[in-house]
Amino acid sequence: MRKLVGILAIISSVFFSANVAANPDAEPAVSGVWPLSCLNAYQDIVSTMNPDWIPEQLKNGFEIIEASKEVRLGGSPTVPWLTIYNKDLKPIYHAVGFNSRSDELWQLVIDQNNPTEFAPKLYEIEPYTGVRAVDLPDADFTFVEYEAKWCTNCKLVQGAMADFVAAHPNLKINHVQIEADTAKMQKKKYTSQTCPVTT
Repeated sequence: MRKLVGILAIISSVFFSANVAANPDAEPAVSGVWPLSCLNAYQDIVSTMNPDWIPEQLKNGFEIIEASKEVRLGGSPTVPWLTIYNKDLKPIYHAVGFNSRSDELWQLVIDQNNPTEFAPKLYEIEPYTGVRAVDLPDADFTFVEYEAKWCTNCKLVQGAMADFVAAHPNLKINHVQIEADTAKMQKKKYTSQTCPVTT
């Protein structure tokens, strides 16, 4: 318990945005919601993902939830997925899913800090999520996490992010959280809906 309190103190004192993982009631640095009317835009953005990073069960364009046999979001992967931007807000990582070694991959891409073409630019998601570059605190890296309330692995990502931030007290890391509830999107009908784009 004492160790946990110490970790929380470090996280909250160094990066106010990262304590959302350790404390679910806390707010990330910036948050947004992908509107339910924007399924096509969401699929287009996700489709820029590097195909080599898509788990085998998603490569055919859908995910089957084993417990319920529910099929979600035909045509593209679903949450959790994460994009990491560097200090210049250039994307250096964009991938779906989570496993116990995700933090090692994050470390690798941060060390390399090489922009990738297999990722959405921040300005591409601004109109759909309300997350703007001008709203972000200055940081060395910005983690943009797409999640849904039903998504167990999303919570694992958030916990791993808190540990990752705590292990890097020399870095300023923003945590941006975007609700992209693909299960809700799947249930909507889009024939007469358009995705609002603001300029």
